[in-house]
Amino acid sequence: MNFAAGRITLPLAPALLALLVLAYLLPGLVGHDPWKTDDAIGIGIVHQMLEHGRWIVPYLAGEPFLEDGPFHYWIAALAANVFGLVLAPHDGARLASGVMMAAVIALVHLAGRELYARTEGMSAALALLGCLGLLVHAHETLAEISMLAGQALAWYGIALARRKPQRAGWLLGAGLAVAALSKGIPAVIAPVAVALAVPLVSEAWHRREYLLSLLPALLVPLGICGGWLAAAESRAPGLALAWWQANAVRFAVPPVETLGYWAQTLLWATWPAWPLALWTLWEARRRTFEPGMRMLIAACAASFGVLLALDAPREVYGLPLLLPLALLAGAGVPSLRRGAANALASFGVMSAGFLGAIMWLGWFAMMTGVPSRIADRFSKLEPGYVPQFSWTAFAVALAFTLAWLWLVLKSERSAFRGVTFWAAGITLLWCLAMTLILPWIDYGKSYRPVAQALKKHIPAGTRCIESRGLGEAQRAVFDYHAGVVTQRLELRAESRCPLLLPARESPTAPARAGSSSGKAAGRATASASGSTRNNREQAHPLARLAGPCGASEADRGREPERAVRC
Repeated sequence: MNFAAGRITLPLAPALLALLVLAYLLPGLVGHDPWKTDDAIGIGIVHQMLEHGRWIVPYLAGEPFLEDGPFHYWIAALAANVFGLVLAPHDGARLASGVMMAAVIALVHLAGRELYARTEGMSAALALLGCLGLLVHAHETLAEISMLAGQALAWYGIALARRKPQRAGWLLGAGLAVAALSKGIPAVIAPVAVALAVPLVSEAWHRREYLLSLLPALLVPLGICGGWLAAAESRAPGLALAWWQANAVRFAVPPVETLGYWAQTLLWATWPAWPLALWTLWEARRRTFEPGMRMLIAACAASFGVLLALDAPREVYGLPLLLPLALLAGAGVPSLRRGAANALASFGVMSAGFLGAIMWLGWFAMMTGVPSRIADRFSKLEPGYVPQFSWTAFAVALAFTLAWLWLVLKSERSAFRGVTFWAAGITLLWCLAMTLILPWIDYGKSYRPVAQALKKHIPAGTRCIESRGLGEAQRAVFDYHAGVVTQRLELRAESRCPLLLPARESPTAPARAGSSSGKAAGRATASASGSTRNNREQAHPLARLAGPCGASEADRGREPERAVRC
């Protein structure tokens, strides 16, 4: 920073960049319940590790969850134990995501610096911070976050191999091991393919030393993952084969609709990395592509190929593409035309300023009731929510807002303004959401009241409870908040328990694949009901928790004691 002139020099000084990264990572990790997302699934797996000792293979509500490996949940469970005296287990577990995301950003910076120079490395880190598809997932208990850390380490290892091939081989192997233990085979296909093909892409890697470095790069993940599978097989024979099959069924020939889905999803999820990456390629079109650019193009192509081959596409599957795309985007930021840089900076400032002002106005309306129309709107969206003023949340939100204004008003004109202002704007909006309106969001996304009411209405001495159509997030939070582990009817032909917990399936929300059944049941709505299985045809009191209930056509007149649905 140029203190004499009172201006902030760009790219940001390391200390300011570190503060921006911390402001991005820390809000949202603590202070709220597991939400109705993949975060609840991750917390449920950590709960099974801590309370039931299921450390080798991830378990969700008593069933093996083979879509994910155990690595991220090991770190999350360790964090929950370390901070158990001051934080709730779900808050402590989320700190693992913060640590892994810090590693991802640092490794992207190092990879960009290795492929190009220091400024390109910082630009790549800022481009990654600004990606819209990363924002929410970076603060969830999600195995994909550790997968990103492993992949980022692998990309850095490949980039480093030009200078220090021996060290790079071990780093590449460690990165592949972390990625595989986080998300299985799909997580390592792109890095392995690029590592093997990069000598053909550029002569910079076409060296004997690099080829020798591939030996530890391949042996390390094979040894570590093989040891883990052996340990899993010793605990439960057949589990290694089940893990392999669970990974194999995730691949399929993509239908035409998949291309349309990814075109729409990646258009916003990878913003602003994709236009910056296109500029990098356009700016270099009249000269021979540099070795680093060739390697990144191969990485983007391989990552996108894996993306298309995965069955049942979900937005979170696009996260691996962000890493090579951000690195490619960072390479073009220093040469960005002033008009383009100013346009991105203006768009970032206006978007963050407008949406930030709306958040402040919404918070003020909830606290004071003025304007009444906005206050009524918040009340209708979350009926029953009673706002409470917090000096801490107000002070932190105000500090973030003033810091953002200081950055915008005091930064010098530079090609780095666009990517810096965009990343800072995204950080501001997330900080405001996680301070000013976090209690309101948590009120609507938490399953705690439903889970506790469920536990209250379960008759004493109930030996087991079956579920039908419950989503994985629901089953996870029922286990975490209420200690209720349901046995899914989808996995057996006949019922064996005295209680049934059904849920109306949502036709628009696909399930997350990977539980022991291979395909999970359709995601269910938050409303759930229970019914006793007896001859008295009397609905269990739990049926009244979520409002009016009715019998389905299939149930009506056939199984009266199971006809209650919510």
